[in-house]
Amino acid sequence: MSARSSSPGPLGSGEARPGMPLSARMSVGLLAGLAVLLLLNALFTFLARDAVVDALADAQPGSPRSDAERIVLVNLVQAVVFGGLAAVSAAGLARRSGWARWAGIATSAVLGLVTLAATFLAGGVAVSTLLVLVLCAAAVASLAARTTAAWTAGPRSRGSD
Repeated sequence: MSARSSSPGPLGSGEARPGMPLSARMSVGLLAGLAVLLLLNALFTFLARDAVVDALADAQPGSPRSDAERIVLVNLVQAVVFGGLAAVSAAGLARRSGWARWAGIATSAVLGLVTLAATFLAGGVAVSTLLVLVLCAAAVASLAARTTAAWTAGPRSRGSD
């Protein structure tokens, strides 16, 4: 055996990083993925908001343009709020904060329920909607795992504050 076998390897080498359980690493990754997806969606929607409003207004010819503008604005604010909360939760969880675990569970669960309700109201499912739902369900499951709960409740080192 070499001295190298006792030291942690790179993430892709199959050796686990000491300290952080797999469920916690998955939680951080899933929350970060949700944050990136939602914030990029908000950015692209903001940059192309006139085209998005036009497309929505054309799809509903009996509705005034102001309704389409309001829907786009609500979706934009929703993406920024949930994306920001997911990013903050991911960063806090990476620092082993217990509050971040609960914030991540709440953010993922509420976002999943809002997305599911919007899907039923709209009467159709987009690929991005399915992706958000899968990421939310996986995030809630990994955040609720006993190993993640035990890791966030465990003693923190002074260097992680």
